[in-house]
Amino acid sequence: MAAPGRPPPFDGWRMVGVAFFAHLVSSGLGFYALPRLLVPLAEEFSGGDRAGVALLSAAMSLPGIVIGPLVGRSLTRFPLRTVMPVSAAFFALGFVAASYANTLWQLAIVYATTVPLGVTALGAIGANALVGNWFERRRPFALGVAQFGLSIAGAVMPFFISWTLAGGTWRTSYLWFAGIAAVSGLVLRFAIVERPADRGQHPDGGPPPPPAGDGAVAAAPALGFGAALRDPRLWYVGGAAGVAFAGTTGIVQNAHALFTDAGHSVPRADTAMATVALGAALGKLVFGALGVRIGERATFATALLAQAASMAALPFCLSAYPVLLAAALVFGLALGGVMPALTALLARIYGVAGFGPVLGYMAPMLVPFQMLGAPLAAYTRDALGSYELAIYGFALTTALAALALIPLRPAGPTVE
Repeated sequence: MAAPGRPPPFDGWRMVGVAFFAHLVSSGLGFYALPRLLVPLAEEFSGGDRAGVALLSAAMSLPGIVIGPLVGRSLTRFPLRTVMPVSAAFFALGFVAASYANTLWQLAIVYATTVPLGVTALGAIGANALVGNWFERRRPFALGVAQFGLSIAGAVMPFFISWTLAGGTWRTSYLWFAGIAAVSGLVLRFAIVERPADRGQHPDGGPPPPPAGDGAVAAAPALGFGAALRDPRLWYVGGAAGVAFAGTTGIVQNAHALFTDAGHSVPRADTAMATVALGAALGKLVFGALGVRIGERATFATALLAQAASMAALPFCLSAYPVLLAAALVFGLALGGVMPALTALLARIYGVAGFGPVLGYMAPMLVPFQMLGAPLAAYTRDALGSYELAIYGFALTTALAALALIPLRPAGPTVE
């Protein structure tokens, strides 16, 4: 309890911890697990060819056209402490079903239904909306700290899955995923506090805002789906993010195989994957702090340019293992900066009320890019014997996406 006469501790940073946990679970089980399982699943279902298994990433992305807007809309009707645990329960049930799959299409059904629901509602929308509710001035940094969980998941999952495979098969891994998802739902149900007002507090832990009659600006209401899609700012941001995500998804989902193709052992590839994740964790903090200093749009463009440069350098660094680890760290640093910059920019444009719903409304424009990256890279490798052409293409398009942000004016009028 707080001492008499002193205000209670600000709960915003505890909510950052809750969001960190939600990101850790959702991205670890839904995104970072698949690269480590790519080769075992390809050996099981497609005779070693990877393009078919890489389509699981596309299967996970496609439903975002529907799931993202539905989750965003649900946040205008139901509290996060209901939406996120219910989604975690479906996440768990899907992984149980995956452990019994006998064909690739059965596994694809899981990745097209319960997995995208869990990833979207727990992390991409739910966790980010929770942090956005609690912070304003320090929002970019708070989002970066929470999204640190995304990268910690990437550092932990290769080793964790290797451990589950050593004690069983890929089916064992999915049963472990189910248990983790189920427990996370219980934790989130009791840990989430939706907004500062629920604790008698205010964003950033500061004093209450001035009353409306003293020059305060009324908060913007949440946009409807149609109004959001008519706002050109959403298309600038969503288009740039989509192109960037195509590249990162394409490389990360194939990274473990890329490293082993270069002649490195599985343990060394695990370590290189963890190094990417470590760099991404640091990138979230670096670019989150940068967003507070130079603004959200400039930070987002800087992160995209850094990502493009690190992608272009990656093929030259694969042979020598110490150089590969250095390149993996730099690539991760740039990769990690994109998400906190993106979410902070959307929060700046649309405000607290509109932030969560707009994250969902943007999903349909991101999905085609996310679907394309992983199978395109895998197909390039199957056809040409190398990932290089795909990597260079991702680098070029990401650089162009950064340039496309030049006309964006975050403070422009919202189309109603």
